[in-house]
Amino acid sequence: MIMLFSLILIFLGMSGLYRISEKQIKKTRLSKWSTLAIYPQTTRVVSLLLLILAVYIFVQKEGFSIGFVSFWIFSTPLIFIFILYMNELKPDQK
Repeated sequence: MIMLFSLILIFLGMSGLYRISEKQIKKTRLSKWSTLAIYPQTTRVVSLLLLILAVYIFVQKEGFSIGFVSFWIFSTPLIFIFILYMNELKPDQK
């Protein structure tokens, strides 16, 4: 249950950082997530705190070295799936 919670924290942190990235902030301002674009610095800080909290959960559960490595092992496929889901991967029209 704790691992699932930390995976959700990783997803929320990456989602916040993605929505206020330079390429996506224009789309975010026009979407229902426009509040995130109004306060991008606050969103960035909260997203990074969520990621740090996820690392802290892994470290508390497994110990420092294994917890830190397990954070990256769990977050890498999650970030990859997140990128595939969020980006519009359509071929260019010629």
